[in-house]
Amino acid sequence: MNVKDIYVYIEVREKTALDVGFQLLSLSQTLKEQYAAKGIEQEVVAVLCGHNVENHIKTCHAYGADKVIVVDHEVLNFPTTEAITHALTQVIEAYKPECFLIGATVVGRDIAPRVAARVATGLTADATHLEVDPAEDSRLLLMTRPAFGGNLYGTIICPFSYPQMSSIRPEVFVKVLYERPVVDPIRFDFSFTPKHTIEVLERKLKHKEGGDLKKAHMILAGGRSMANHVEKLQDFASSINATFAASRGLVESGKVGKDIQVGQTGTSVRPALYIACGISGAAQHTAGMENAQTIIAINTDPEASIFQFSHLGVVGDAIEVLKEVQKYL
Repeated sequence: MNVKDIYVYIEVREKTALDVGFQLLSLSQTLKEQYAAKGIEQEVVAVLCGHNVENHIKTCHAYGADKVIVVDHEVLNFPTTEAITHALTQVIEAYKPECFLIGATVVGRDIAPRVAARVATGLTADATHLEVDPAEDSRLLLMTRPAFGGNLYGTIICPFSYPQMSSIRPEVFVKVLYERPVVDPIRFDFSFTPKHTIEVLERKLKHKEGGDLKKAHMILAGGRSMANHVEKLQDFASSINATFAASRGLVESGKVGKDIQVGQTGTSVRPALYIACGISGAAQHTAGMENAQTIIAINTDPEASIFQFSHLGVVGDAIEVLKEVQKYL
């Protein structure tokens, strides 16, 4: 099959292009360089879907797109699952990309497996690491993701069907500014006849508990053992202008909501400082916070896995340690 280039779906929500698309464009430039080192020429192509989305073209180029395909249709203003799946399927069938990346947002997780099924290819969901197979004659994309509840990692390949598809969580990769020229977009003639009578009239934002974890500069997170000390952790977080977060264990205790969960089944974060209080360090959690610039772990168990990821580890009761720190604030 004659396939070529790395395509990235740019999700537009409430007239705003989500950062995860730009993060994946920058990642794709890295993959492009890895292909180039093997003498394989690829281009990074942004697939910009929505209605009246022209203002995002320049930004796509700024973060790594060599080309931009614009799929503009009024039905994509508030896209239904059926409409956006149909749009991306048509793009793939028309241009035959070698790789196709989608952000693992609520929408991305909904449409990615549907698109993969439509074009008869595989999908690696929630990947945390992507690279081109270093073997000299290989064009394969190595897609690594947590498996078995986050207790181990598996690397997946898709050698017999195209495109090689993966969904990637927001904040796993960093968006990087490139000096890319802005070129005229490719305007894709999208035809769509809905089979179902579903029409999205408006979207209402759900109120979230706590601050925006993705934008937080500092995060203080509590684990299951902190279930009886949530207010104390929240007070300390407030005193240092940090955003409070939780592990899956603390969420499952019923003391906090899932909106503030960090991890594979929660939110991936990349703060300047991450303070983990009473968190054991299971792969399910560390998959969502290991990219923090500085990680401080406090745990009574000196053998806790979290210390393998931390830059500073303190063995002790988290509440008592924070009380001592508070004296110096």
